[in-house]
Amino acid sequence: MMLSDIPSADFFREDIILKPASCPTRNNVPVVTVVTVCYNPLKDGRKDAFIKNLDSVQNQTGVLLEHLIIDGASTDGTIDFLKAYSNTQYDIRIMSKTDTGIYEAMNRGIALSQGKYVIFLNTDDYFHCPDGIARSVKVLEENDCSFTFSPINPIGPHTQHSPHRNPQRRLHKFFLFCTLPHPSMLFRRTALVETDGYDETYRLAADYDMMLRMVSEGHKACFVNCCFATFLASGFSQQNRELNVMEKTRIVRNFHNKVFGTELTDTEAAYLVSKCKYPRKYLSVYVKSQKLISDTFMALPQGFFDKLSRRFNYMKYYIKSFLSF
Repeated sequence: MMLSDIPSADFFREDIILKPASCPTRNNVPVVTVVTVCYNPLKDGRKDAFIKNLDSVQNQTGVLLEHLIIDGASTDGTIDFLKAYSNTQYDIRIMSKTDTGIYEAMNRGIALSQGKYVIFLNTDDYFHCPDGIARSVKVLEENDCSFTFSPINPIGPHTQHSPHRNPQRRLHKFFLFCTLPHPSMLFRRTALVETDGYDETYRLAADYDMMLRMVSEGHKACFVNCCFATFLASGFSQQNRELNVMEKTRIVRNFHNKVFGTELTDTEAAYLVSKCKYPRKYLSVYVKSQKLISDTFMALPQGFFDKLSRRFNYMKYYIKSFLSF
C-alpha cells in the first residue's frame, strides 16, 4: 500500500479527536504539521519521554503548527492521557485506529496533515531548540526546495561518532547509506504526495526507499545548519539488522538499475549495502551518483562542493589511469 491507497481526510473525519489551542484567536490553517505515530507509548517507563516529545512541539516558536498524533489503537491509556494533556499552545489532533505498521500510520499522517509542510517526530524523540522548525521553513522557502535536512543529536549506545551529527559530510554515500533521520527533515506536503509517500511493502526501510524515489524524481534538498532535534538511535531497524539489510539491498538494486542503468544483481547490490562503497567496476556509476548528489543538495556549508569537485577530479584521473592499462 502507498499513500495513494489511503482514504481521503474526509473519510477519517469522525475518527479525529481535537484538542484546540489555548489561544482563542487561533483559527488559521497551520503552516507546519508535526506528525507523531505511536502505539502504547506509555508502557515500559516511556511516559516521561512522550511528555517531553509533546512539550517540545508546543514550545516551538516563530511558526504556526499543529501536532497530529496517529495512534495505532493503544491499550495503555494513551488517548485518556492525551485528552488530559493541558499544554496546548497549538492544536493537537489525534486519530486512534488499528494499522498494519509504522509506514501505514505515517501515510495516514500525510493524508490528514493540514500544514503546507510536514515533519515526523517519533514518541522517543523531541525538539531541543525552540526555533528549529521556523528556521527550516525559512531555508526551505528561500531555496524553493522539496525538503530540508539538518544535523541531529542521536542518543543511545555507540552514537558518539554517529554520521547523523554531520550528515553533509556523508552525502557522497547517500545512495548507499542514508544519514537523514525523520526529525531532521522538513518536507513540503506536496512533495510527499507527488512521491506517493511510503511503500508499505517495506517493514523497516520504506523511508530510505522514499528518499531515493524523491531524488530520482528531481526533488531538491536544502541543508539547515541548525541541530534542533534529538532522536533515539536504537529503534526497530537496529534490532532487526538482517531484514533491514535485505530491504536496503532490494532498494539499492532497484534504484541503481532505474536511475543509472547498471543492472545490478542481488549479490552486487548486497555488496554495495554491506561495504558502503562502489567497487572498481562501477567507478562510472560512482561519478554519476556524485553528479546527481551535487544537483540535488542545495544550501550546503561553504567548502562542500570544493571537496566534491576535488573528488570528481580524482575520479577522472583514476578512470583515465585505469583505462590506459
